[in-house]
Amino acid sequence: MTAPAAPEPAEPVARRVLIVSADIGGGHDATGRALEERIRAIWPGSRVGWVDTLDVMGPGVGRGFRRTYVTNVGVTPWLYEFFWASLWRHHWFAATAKWFTGSWAGRRLAPVVEAFDPDLIVSTYPLGSAGLAWLRRRRGLGVPVGAWISDFAPHPFWVYPNLDLNVVVHPAAMPVAAAAATGATLGVCAPPVLDSFRPGDRVAAARRCDLDPERAAVLVACGSYGFGAVEEAIQALVGVGDPIQVVAVCGRNERLAARLEALDVPPGRLVVRRWVDDMPTLLQAARLLVTNAGGATALEALATGTPIVMYRPIAAHGAANAALMAAAGLAETAHTPQTLVAGVRTRLRLPPRPVEVPPDGQLPDLGLSALAGSRGPADGPGGRLVPGAAEEYLAVGPPAAGDIAGRAALDDVRRSRPDDGDARGRDRGAAPARRASWPLRAQDAFFLYVQTPTEPQQIGTVLELGPRSEGVPVTRAQLIAMMAQRLPGITTLRRRPVDRGPWRRPGWVIERFVDPAAHLDEVHVPPGDDGTAAIDRFWSEPLPHDRPLWRLLLISGLPGDRTRLAIKLHHCLGDGISVIAVVRRLLDTVETPAARTRRKAPSSPPRAVTPEERPAGLAHARETVHRMGRIARGLARLATLGPTPRTPLNQRIDTSRRQLVNVSLPAADVLRAARGCRAHPSELMLALAAGALKSAHPDPVPPLLRVIFAVSRDARRRAPTQGNWTGAVSLDLPLRPMTPQDRVTEVRRRLREALGSGEVEAAGMVMRALGALPAPAHAALARRFYTSRRLNVVVSYMPTSFPMRVLADAPVLAAAPVVALAEDVHIGIAVLRSGASFEIGVILNAAFADVGNAIVAALRTGLAELLVETDTGVPGGTAGNGIRAAGRTGDAAAHDGVPVGADQGPRETPLVGETPGTATSGRTDRAVPPGVPRCA
Repeated sequence: MTAPAAPEPAEPVARRVLIVSADIGGGHDATGRALEERIRAIWPGSRVGWVDTLDVMGPGVGRGFRRTYVTNVGVTPWLYEFFWASLWRHHWFAATAKWFTGSWAGRRLAPVVEAFDPDLIVSTYPLGSAGLAWLRRRRGLGVPVGAWISDFAPHPFWVYPNLDLNVVVHPAAMPVAAAAATGATLGVCAPPVLDSFRPGDRVAAARRCDLDPERAAVLVACGSYGFGAVEEAIQALVGVGDPIQVVAVCGRNERLAARLEALDVPPGRLVVRRWVDDMPTLLQAARLLVTNAGGATALEALATGTPIVMYRPIAAHGAANAALMAAAGLAETAHTPQTLVAGVRTRLRLPPRPVEVPPDGQLPDLGLSALAGSRGPADGPGGRLVPGAAEEYLAVGPPAAGDIAGRAALDDVRRSRPDDGDARGRDRGAAPARRASWPLRAQDAFFLYVQTPTEPQQIGTVLELGPRSEGVPVTRAQLIAMMAQRLPGITTLRRRPVDRGPWRRPGWVIERFVDPAAHLDEVHVPPGDDGTAAIDRFWSEPLPHDRPLWRLLLISGLPGDRTRLAIKLHHCLGDGISVIAVVRRLLDTVETPAARTRRKAPSSPPRAVTPEERPAGLAHARETVHRMGRIARGLARLATLGPTPRTPLNQRIDTSRRQLVNVSLPAADVLRAARGCRAHPSELMLALAAGALKSAHPDPVPPLLRVIFAVSRDARRRAPTQGNWTGAVSLDLPLRPMTPQDRVTEVRRRLREALGSGEVEAAGMVMRALGALPAPAHAALARRFYTSRRLNVVVSYMPTSFPMRVLADAPVLAAAPVVALAEDVHIGIAVLRSGASFEIGVILNAAFADVGNAIVAALRTGLAELLVETDTGVPGGTAGNGIRAAGRTGDAAAHDGVPVGADQGPRETPLVGETPGTATSGRTDRAVPPGVPRCA
């Protein structure tokens, strides 16, 4: 096969990668660390999450599996060998075992995958791969999924046709993997080890390891558990004499280390080490490695060029690895002390000759680029593996921008059978079943159900963009090129809802390729037109459901080479924080070249799910009782809220015409006023909204208006880029006459009382309970609850800010947020910290255009009066404060001379799950009042 010509390289795109591993031995995590290191090298700024498969499978599962493994290998190797052989001899047994463990692991991995929202998943553990294959088969897991096989000789539990790529470490392993699972897509990569495992100067390495450089170091390392005939091998080797120095690495086996230290051997002939952190240097210092499993340690030795002797390989996979490595000329085997000593003497008499693994047919970047460019699960059938073409045993589908090497390597061979691991089988002649899809969470399906022809449930933002670096406005073609490059790494923008039957919630399918040109429109306005009318039409039109639910509108022709970019997504894709996080992934951070240095892979992998974080015993019981009490109080509050106040703002209007008005309030003034009122900025902005609604409300003004206010309670469990994870409280805003500071005090009291009532937890439980109902009942109740019977106005405060960033080389000057409305709820107010200003977007039905303008004016006036009151102690007053409003002009840029992202006053909290240095780093909050959560 002739590889197609690779296109011009593109800027690498930061990705969200989930590594599925397990803490059972050290090999699975070691392979994961190598993959993480390479991920950060080829996709700078990527976020990598880890999950331990055994931990999420249930309490005590990891401990039980580890104990069973150690017992089988160390005490009953015949039983382990019988199980391993049965996988090869009996197809029904392998299929049943893979189906059982896959369904178990898959169900437990599903919430982790959903919460992390990866665009790429790599597995280094067989049961993790089984669970991911089950999710692909049963729930339509749509992101590319690959399995990296750290055993030299794969067994049936390692290989799955449902995965996009199964990667082995040598061409000799390809026929074995192909026999393990017919029809699987296979590839070969270099040994997946850290870059530090490479040949080096032996003498210098020996000195760094405090070894005798005059002796030949023979390293005995048998994995983290120290399995097998380790003592027998060491006793034989120390008898060789002074020409060699035996280095025993015992890993976590403290008993083995103690026994070896008690051996009566001449000084300096035996060095006992426990867990070793600098294994690369130790392998560089060694003339020979003696091991018995053929796993990660053997792969590290191959990468370092250290010769390998497999002594009395452990049962099952150890014996298979040793046989295949010996057949490939990469290792020697010894089964008695005499043959071990003879082999070592022979090796030492020969001049040092590093073992080399031929690079022929290897995928670049350990196969990660190939996986990123693979076809999705529903791109149609592909071909079988081509017999005799071992150097080109793999193919992945059409190219993904930025993955040039992977695109050139993969294009021919695909899976031939969709499901080789399902024990139940299927009728090969039956009509194709409905495409599997990932069910929407109840909270996300809620917003699909409440959509009406007049309330399309769209959220998003309007960005104000300055000229590009060359002094010209950004063009539609440039935005399309940027989107084409970023879309493969943003799963949220490739989700499309599909029907799963009349009684089930809709599902997601992830489109492998999305044409950004079909989602991006442009309106070129004449002089004197700021594009307001076009943006209003944009927010008035519903999104088509035959494609991913998002759309962009570029307004060009504005003075000063500026442009406006409106971005809208359906509310079912995410809440306000999710949408802002998606927009951030389209932006480029202004940073120095020093900030782009490669990040070193961690020595111990972080875990996305850690059982130690969960309270246990009495503490868990107390927390459960406390949580149930809060939920009970919240349910009582929800049941006694009563009807909403009657107001003409909720009259029936049979039109979806929208109008967007936005205003900028200086962050310094808002934060100064918040300090003066001893309030959080969210409380202050909510009070300003109450005052503005009072001023704009037509007579007669009711004493209260009920708003629904989104609240982010648990920062650790939300997905930063997809899904509705925030809770909400219902809050009655005071509209009766009072001073601005008294209104802030009253709003603060009401909000904290609502937050302490448990309403957020109760509302979340109700949303989840609705999801347990059949889809028609779920939809009917959602449409009944989310109307003007439960709320008058929508208010949202997003606890994040836009740092100084650029979009397609055009600086982002401001970002006005937009919220969705509800049936007969015609006004929504959203607040976002954007650099040196708080940007407020007011979306409303066009029938209330005058109300929108009045709200904007009242927000400016309310902040001015509040500043006068807090500064002088005199209620009310008028003062010129320099507050600029965007109003209907669309001019929502930051103040002159103050760049977007300038640090003024108390800082806001970061997006959930973000870490400094990633592509979505946020800010930290220095002072949040007790009991006040992050609001969204």
